[in-house]
Amino acid sequence: MSPNSSSEKPVNPNEYLHIPKWVNEDYFLPIIEKDVTNFDKIVNFFPIAATAPGENYTSIMIRVVVDVLLKDGSEKKVSYILKTMLEADSGADVVAGMGLFPKEKKMYEVHIPQFVKLYKEAGLDVELAPRCLHVESTAELITLVFEDLSRQHFKNADRLKGFDMAHMRRVLQKLAEFHAASALVREINGPFDQMYSMSMYNEQSRDLFEKLGEMRQVQFLKAMGEWGMENADKYIAKMWKPLEVFEEALQINQVDESEFNVLNHGDCWSNNIMFNYKDNGEIDRTIFVDLQIGKWGTPAQDLWYLITTSAALDIKVKEFDHFIQIYHERLAECLKLLKYSKPIPSLRDIHIMMLKYGFWGPLTAMGVMVATLMPTDKDANMKMMMAPGPEADALRYRTFINPYYANAMKLLLPFFDNKGLLKSV
Repeated sequence: MSPNSSSEKPVNPNEYLHIPKWVNEDYFLPIIEKDVTNFDKIVNFFPIAATAPGENYTSIMIRVVVDVLLKDGSEKKVSYILKTMLEADSGADVVAGMGLFPKEKKMYEVHIPQFVKLYKEAGLDVELAPRCLHVESTAELITLVFEDLSRQHFKNADRLKGFDMAHMRRVLQKLAEFHAASALVREINGPFDQMYSMSMYNEQSRDLFEKLGEMRQVQFLKAMGEWGMENADKYIAKMWKPLEVFEEALQINQVDESEFNVLNHGDCWSNNIMFNYKDNGEIDRTIFVDLQIGKWGTPAQDLWYLITTSAALDIKVKEFDHFIQIYHERLAECLKLLKYSKPIPSLRDIHIMMLKYGFWGPLTAMGVMVATLMPTDKDANMKMMMAPGPEADALRYRTFINPYYANAMKLLLPFFDNKGLLKSV
């Protein structure tokens, strides 16, 4: 068979992923019939993992590559991304408790179309997320099928290197567009659904987070002593106990409705942002994926999360204030364009929010950044990260002494300390 043969089997980036039996030709037939003009029949059907191990923790992501025969006798290759809930023994109960899939379903069915329409009515074409071709909701499962952005040459940046200034600028501007539209929708339609007021940190999840915190604390503090950080003892003393982390997280998730608030993306890090490029290498289009953790509240949440997890090491701290300025400039432009009737927050207002809700910085650095800076590892999954016992302890310790993580923390901890964001001792 020649290398360009349409039936060549695609490479699977994660042979360890168990693909559910129901992800088959019968399931996809009606989706393809609706999506492909002059479709006749399916010739070959290949479901493979969409991501490598450690790239995605909260769902099953499957790339479905299909060779189809058209009515004129020609063949065509099409592909889709199917996203569905984790299976029962893979951390599904934890994810279900976070309410992620109902949020994402509503984002694609209701809010993304609302946001895009607002800009269109104001004379601007704004692209925020991929096309969602199919949504299915049963008592047990929510499944979404998207266009495969890789067919349009979209790709992720290298999460271990982080975004350079050109990528950060585009993402901050895109985030401002997303936030501004959400503020308008709130003004026009009243409050978002109650589920968007629900943070991952709530009384129902208290036991889970406290247990997880206790399991990781010993290894985390031990690793801190091995990062080669100046004055390590000073920073170890300024670390919170697991119960304190949870209480602080509850506090920063309280919404002050007298302030400027937005619908946060909630998981705004490099793997959830895709780019395609012009022939000269410049960024052309920027798009968000993974809209599972939307949360109504301060825009400081998304800003801290993005900068902490995803800005490259050489600009993460150095350009911090500049990042806020880039975001604010686009936010103000969009709010004016969309005729937002309330006062537009000043750049100073946004900087004040960044301090007031500054615990998002350490919370993100001690939490999700551990996973986002972990090189690909077949054991890095939700089930293993949250398991008790020596094997899981060893994995957690490995994530904490990982040089990418250690170098980021050596940069961030003094930065947080100088802003007064570490624990007072």
